[in-house]
Amino acid sequence: MNSHRCGSRHSSAHPSSSRNTGHIKKIFGYCRVSTDMQAAQGLSLDDQREAIKLYAADRGWIVEEIFVDGGFSAKNTDRPAFQRMVREIKTSDGAISAVVVTKLDRLTRSLRDLCTINEDLLDPYGCNLVAIRDGINTFEPVSKMLLPFLAIIGQIERQNTGERVKATIQHIRAQGGHYGKVPFGFSTVNEGKLKKLVPDSATHPWLEKAIGWYRDGVPMAEIARRLNEEGIKPRYGQLREWTTSKIYELFRTMGVHKPRSVVSDARYDKREAYKLAYQLRGEGKTYTEIADALNAAGLRPLKAAAYRWYSAQELLRSAVYHDRSTPRGMALYLKEEGHSLREIGQRLAQNGHFPKRGGQWYPQTVKVLMVS
Repeated sequence: MNSHRCGSRHSSAHPSSSRNTGHIKKIFGYCRVSTDMQAAQGLSLDDQREAIKLYAADRGWIVEEIFVDGGFSAKNTDRPAFQRMVREIKTSDGAISAVVVTKLDRLTRSLRDLCTINEDLLDPYGCNLVAIRDGINTFEPVSKMLLPFLAIIGQIERQNTGERVKATIQHIRAQGGHYGKVPFGFSTVNEGKLKKLVPDSATHPWLEKAIGWYRDGVPMAEIARRLNEEGIKPRYGQLREWTTSKIYELFRTMGVHKPRSVVSDARYDKREAYKLAYQLRGEGKTYTEIADALNAAGLRPLKAAAYRWYSAQELLRSAVYHDRSTPRGMALYLKEEGHSLREIGQRLAQNGHFPKRGGQWYPQTVKVLMVS
């Protein structure tokens, strides 16, 4: 088993890691939003920056730089600003005391990546981690020791919260109610405990006109210009003027514009995609070559029209089995292929793999092997 421990692992290769003690702390901030539309509109980025600056100011810390990744998921660490921050920490000679984020999920959503960040980047270079709203501060020994558990608890809580919110929204919409922001062109009326959308007499005609322009082939940028020229204001936004991104979001919400992943002829089949990617990786193909092969096979990721090198890499990383030369790797591979626990035990024995304590494989011992 590949274990991922997030505990402290002191390294003598970087004696400079103790240089921060007793001095004014210099820190890096890190901010992230997950969608291109959010990045274009600056949603939450300013709030994240401000929270980091206030947190540092309250403690007399110096913010050396705040790194920002707009439009990148936290599923992996292949983000330009994050990677630049990594290089800066490694070349700072121990001068950076901490990386500060508003929430841990701004940095990563993966426990595996968190362990890698802690063990290979933060700990060896004397750099701590602070997640303001999660109460994580590895300057405190207890917080450092409990970091993996705090991360797991946070992940479980996020999942539970998401499920509760999703169920609530589904319940409201099933009764014909509206949940969330009121889109341009509409207002709401109360019917009992529900809010329902109704056309707004002042703005709905302009919504219909904008949709008509779009269907006539007018670019979104031109639609935004026309609305601004007419003095029509969007419902939300600090500047209260239309932009391409606001038109995009409006049309996407209304179902007028469908992202490429929705209209793509390629199909989503993670199981088949993984099998092909796994085979090609074993042949020494690059992630770019794997992505090209997946696209040629008519496969696509869940939320994109086509595979790119980074989504091919994520596809392979999302699986927990990689090396079929090990008993666990072979067991997980066979399980993914649809074999029963008994059949997996038989195949393991045929390939010369036996339980550590000897004897034969039973369904329960195979199960323990896979989850160990």
